[in-house]
Amino acid sequence: MQVITKTSPRSTTWISTSVPEHQIQTEQAQGFNSSYLVNNLVSPVRFYDAVRKIPSKAILIEIAPHGLMQALLKRSVHAESDCVSLMSRKESDNLHYFLSNIGQLFTLGLTLDLKKLYPPIEYPVGAGTPMISPGIKWDHSKEWAVPSWEEFLPDSSISSKTIGEWNILI
Repeated sequence: MQVITKTSPRSTTWISTSVPEHQIQTEQAQGFNSSYLVNNLVSPVRFYDAVRKIPSKAILIEIAPHGLMQALLKRSVHAESDCVSLMSRKESDNLHYFLSNIGQLFTLGLTLDLKKLYPPIEYPVGAGTPMISPGIKWDHSKEWAVPSWEEFLPDSSISSKTIGEWNILI
C-alpha cells in the first residue's frame, strides 16, 4: 500500500465539497495530500456551496468509480456547462468509455497530453514490439470526391516545359 507523502498545491479552479468557505485558506484546504483525502471522506458534502461557485460554460469532470453525480450536476449547473464522467458501472467496456469521454473533452476544447496515458517509449524499441498498423482499419463504405491538385490553382499560373521525357509544370 502506498501512502501520499507529498502535498501538491491545488489549482485555483479546484472546487472542494468538503471544506467550508471559512476554512478555504487553511493549509489543509490549500493542498492535496492524505489529510485532505481523509477530511474529504469524513466531512459532510457541501454540494450546494460548491455548485454555486461553478462558472457558466464550465467543463465538469467527474472522477469516480461511477458517474453517480451526472444527472444532479446537469440539473444544477448552467445550461452552457458540460458534464463528463470518466467511468460507468453500467458499461461493459470501461476502457472504451473512458477513452470516448477523453475524446469528448478534446472536442470541448481541452488540451490533453495523451502521452501520459502510456508508459514512456525507450528507443530503440525491442524486436517484439507490436505494430499498430493491424489495428488501423479503413472505412471504404463511402466514396468522396477528391479534387486533383490542378483544381486548386488558377489556370493562368500553370505553364509547362518539356525537358527530355518529363513534363514539368511551373
